[in-house]
Amino acid sequence: MRRVTLMLAAVAMMVSLFAVVAYAGQIQGTENSEQIGETSRGDTIKALAGDDGINAAQFETENGDRDRAHGNKGDDDINVQDGDGKDIAFGGKGHDDCLVDTAESVGNGGDKFFSCETVNGVPQ
Repeated sequence: MRRVTLMLAAVAMMVSLFAVVAYAGQIQGTENSEQIGETSRGDTIKALAGDDGINAAQFETENGDRDRAHGNKGDDDINVQDGDGKDIAFGGKGHDDCLVDTAESVGNGGDKFFSCETVNGVPQ
């Protein structure tokens, strides 16, 4: 009986350790203007209202991280240009400037972007 209990405890510990690694960060801003950064894992960042700055290019990992940055309402600056070409920038309502990895710069399909008024300084 003791072996079974120890085995179950070990399995529970392993599951909890691996679960922490697997989950991405969920980051939500406020209705105010603010600067929002990412974690070292793939994140979903939602800025809500206000003129926000989202920096999802702080960490460059060996295999890349998949970030989703949502500017929502307001005039936002969204940066997902981290060299992996696996991210998505959603501008939303307002005038949104997005920095993304292009297909030419990363050698794959590049980052995706939606509702950005400028992309890498070029009006859309």
